Amino acid sequence: MKKKKKRFALIFEKFWAYLRLVRITNLLIIVLSQYFFRHFIILPLYGFEHTVPAMSEPIFLMLVFSTVFIAAGAYAINDYFDMRIDRINKPDKMILGRLIPRRAAILLHAVFTTLGILLSIMAAYLVGAWKLSFISIIIAFTLWMYSFKYKASFLTGNLIIAVLSSLVFFIVWLFDIYAQMQTGRAILTGGNFLKGFLMIYLSFAFLTSFIREIIKDIEDYNGDKKVGCRSLPIVWGVNTAKWVSMALTALSIVLLVVVVYMLQKFEIFKLLKYYMGLIGFMFFYLLFIIRKATEKHDFSFISNYIKVIMFAGLLSMQLIYILF
Repeated sequence: MKKKKKRFALIFEKFWAYLRLVRITNLLIIVLSQYFFRHFIILPLYGFEHTVPAMSEPIFLMLVFSTVFIAAGAYAINDYFDMRIDRINKPDKMILGRLIPRRAAILLHAVFTTLGILLSIMAAYLVGAWKLSFISIIIAFTLWMYSFKYKASFLTGNLIIAVLSSLVFFIVWLFDIYAQMQTGRAILTGGNFLKGFLMIYLSFAFLTSFIREIIKDIEDYNGDKKVGCRSLPIVWGVNTAKWVSMALTALSIVLLVVVVYMLQKFEIFKLLKYYMGLIGFMFFYLLFIIRKATEKHDFSFISNYIKVIMFAGLLSMQLIYILF
């Protein structure tokens, strides 16, 4: 009985290690981002105009799995290239070489990336736009280059991740637009409304991801410096990196104020304004804890706190759906 329990515990530990390797919480954010944007923003517009969705649910699921597989493969290969840094920054939390063989990361990257690209090609074919499949190929290649080269470059890696994070929403919108074009129907009359929310979520996805990347670079300062990385904290100093992240946080607050002001004309969104105000307070608290942070564990907490802000932002879509 003890041997069975021990074997079960070992299997569970390895299974959990694989989930950590592909960043299961980050993948969950991707799934929720695309699911919420489609079901709480796009589909209500179809219902409002009494038309059926241009992109079917099976095609949408292909698109979601494509995004998740490509991201999972990228996380796996990123850990492979980061092994030297991780031995310095988080030796007790290392997965590769301890719980999972190094070659598993290469295999997972190859399998997941291939599956992701194939699913994207199928989805693009079914919406009648082959050229959309090149998006997944470009993203997969960019993520590889990020792990192999650009992550260690000054700001380049941070910008790549921030842009790709915002593309999570854009891809859903783009596939839906092409699906509409193939049906021969007119584009949704609420298209400008949809573009407005798209730009809001694109902007906040970009900013929160950019802030989090800078905070992670501060957290990993010691290991990054020893292996020759040129991250923002290393080139300009930790204090400057903190001020840059605070400036981006302040910009996020300004954008929230603009969004709340724009919502003033819509009485239906009165509750949404209060919710946006709550997120604004979360950003103000982020400013405070970044300013006070000095130790590695402080920046680790901030990185996780930004994920909470991301989840809060996603939940606003459900509120929009309810108010609609």
